[in-house]
Amino acid sequence: MSFIGGGNHRIVVRKNKILSKTSLFWISGILIFLTASGLWLWNRFGPSKDKYYPEITKGFPIAQTLDSSSHSCDLVIRRYKQIGSEMQFELASNAGGLSPYHVEISQNGKTQKFSELPHRYGTWLTVPDVSLTAGPAKIRVISLGMAGCETTASFDFDGKIKDEIPDAQTWIRHGSEDNWLDVRPVIRSGKVFLKDFANYRDDRTKVVMIDGIGVNGLENGIEVKPGYLYSITARWIDAPYNDWWNPVKNRSLRQQNIWIAGRTEKPAASSLTRIEIPEWFAPSRGLNVQFDTKFPEFQPIEGKLVAQYRLNTYTSSSNYYNRGISHLHHGENGLPDSKTHLTVTPNFFADRDEKWFTQLSRQEVESYAGVPGFGIYAYDFEFWNQHYSPETRQRLIWFSNVIKKNHPDMHLMDYWGGGAYTNPHINSVGGAKPKDFFKDYEQPKPNNSNFEPLPNGESFQTLFNTTPIDVYPKAMFAMDEKGNSANNFVLLSALHSLRINKLIPYQKNNKFIFYGWNRYMPLYNDPIVPWNYKLTDPKGELIMNQLEMMPASQALSFSLFSLVLFDGYYLWHDSAPYGEDVNAYKVSKDGPGWGFEWYPVDNKTPDSEIGRNNKDSGAPPYWDFPTEFYVLGNWMAKQVEDVIVGGTNKDLPFELNGSWIEPRKEQALIAIDQKQPFVTSVIKGNKIAVLAIDNFQQPSATRTMKIRLPDGVETEIELYGNWPSLYRGTLKK
Repeated sequence: MSFIGGGNHRIVVRKNKILSKTSLFWISGILIFLTASGLWLWNRFGPSKDKYYPEITKGFPIAQTLDSSSHSCDLVIRRYKQIGSEMQFELASNAGGLSPYHVEISQNGKTQKFSELPHRYGTWLTVPDVSLTAGPAKIRVISLGMAGCETTASFDFDGKIKDEIPDAQTWIRHGSEDNWLDVRPVIRSGKVFLKDFANYRDDRTKVVMIDGIGVNGLENGIEVKPGYLYSITARWIDAPYNDWWNPVKNRSLRQQNIWIAGRTEKPAASSLTRIEIPEWFAPSRGLNVQFDTKFPEFQPIEGKLVAQYRLNTYTSSSNYYNRGISHLHHGENGLPDSKTHLTVTPNFFADRDEKWFTQLSRQEVESYAGVPGFGIYAYDFEFWNQHYSPETRQRLIWFSNVIKKNHPDMHLMDYWGGGAYTNPHINSVGGAKPKDFFKDYEQPKPNNSNFEPLPNGESFQTLFNTTPIDVYPKAMFAMDEKGNSANNFVLLSALHSLRINKLIPYQKNNKFIFYGWNRYMPLYNDPIVPWNYKLTDPKGELIMNQLEMMPASQALSFSLFSLVLFDGYYLWHDSAPYGEDVNAYKVSKDGPGWGFEWYPVDNKTPDSEIGRNNKDSGAPPYWDFPTEFYVLGNWMAKQVEDVIVGGTNKDLPFELNGSWIEPRKEQALIAIDQKQPFVTSVIKGNKIAVLAIDNFQQPSATRTMKIRLPDGVETEIELYGNWPSLYRGTLKK
């Protein structure tokens, strides 16, 4: 007998071929693409041999079979679970092709009928919005795919929990959808909890994270605040979790991203005014972003760089320029060059290697430099080592000199090679220690060999007027005893790097920006995240491979810190703008990777019908909520523009565990080393903007902390989870 409801079925881990590294690709539909160092196609199922992991039964109630009238399919109901007013039933049969189903649920002489309910492997049969009272009920399941195949069983309905799931219009969820992870908001006594109703376990190590920090007890519910977006990631590995780097281990991955509408209670009284997430803000319910139409119009903050991409085909470029964005991608037609940005990749040189490049004459190199007058131009020649040979440096200097001569106002940077100061990734769970970098504040100096002068005296030192720091989300392991991973240190590490770069004399007048991306770059043949797409034409569920999304809290942090303390950000994006047709996907069994899974509602429509009415623009391949939170940070920083433009940065003292912490020059490193909150400010005259974050507390924790302002006034601020807090106020004269 096979278990078609995903209950006690065995999870098979198959061997798949890993393709070699080639040129630049991206995940879009069934294609898996990366921008950093070429292309990897991930082994979706794991290591080198088949292995089976039986599910550990979790004690869901057993349904009592009353009648199974067809021995041709032996359809039975094994277990059931109740999620609010929704009922799910685990079906088992010795036949396939049974869905869709007609379902009748009876209680106290009344019968509800549900027609053509879909069902697919890896889920239980779901009956939404069941209207029952507490007590026993009966379900009849009739296969529409096989005549005469049906079954009847009894179950109990719990009236106490039927209203615990809030209305579907008050929350949004996108990502994986199967029996492995099923997280939803739950209301109990007026409080909001996140609960995993799947609680899937097998014999492997399981780790669950919310916003990149390990948590326990999600199967029972973790109290959270409404008004925020949470990224829940579950991982399984047949080894200790810190061995996740090992691709020969069996690893599985699921992620769900949930936004919950509502307002939290007002923070405690303070002499500062908090810049709240505005009531009008909500991420898009569908996959298309909506900030380009829903946000109020506002001009870019004076002197700041905000480089983004147009993401919707049906939205004009002016919608972006009028919503805080200073530069759009040069691929847009009809835009003035000075209002565009471009990151130039290896295909600029037709993907030829460094050996070819170093043999070019000066005249040949300069012939490539006739580029338009972009507003922002970033080198990303990633087929070279990040530490360039003297021959490579010489030719990049020739190349850059022509560009600077032709376009003196261009913001020119070397994203791939980095600024004059780069640091090995700082963390406190292994590798480089924060204290190792304290000395850099005493004697700030470049450590990037790319900036060393050549024998003829030429160097990068006077070429680049913009310094980027990479804030791509980092690996989620190794994880310490408090659930922190290296990913928690990205913001503070970037803050440290840019502060040192600003102290290097020949860079002091540069623009200093964060260079970000909205997803996690897979390493070590990481498994992908199966994403669920609900199609309406044809009707069915499409599952495609995706990357992990970065937490919204991190996106908002990067945006705010880059704009309040530095000169803005450059947010890379994967692809061209998309249309709003939710069915406009292209799938192909002949494409690279492991493609897709297609579950039509009628159990017969072939996958060749997917995207049958597709226009050229296609559909968004994932829910890009991080970009919406980047723009939210831009809008919030705009509310303190009068302070941050021309203001002076000053870290602030704060009270922790009964003692006052006086900030030092290396405070960002101290915060990493001792896992402390970080509190800073910008002061202009008697006005102050305060920006604070705790990168290390649990994602559902709230910290109310006392800080001391430069005028000696002590006041309180509130930090929730890993979310940044922004305040403004007036200092005493």
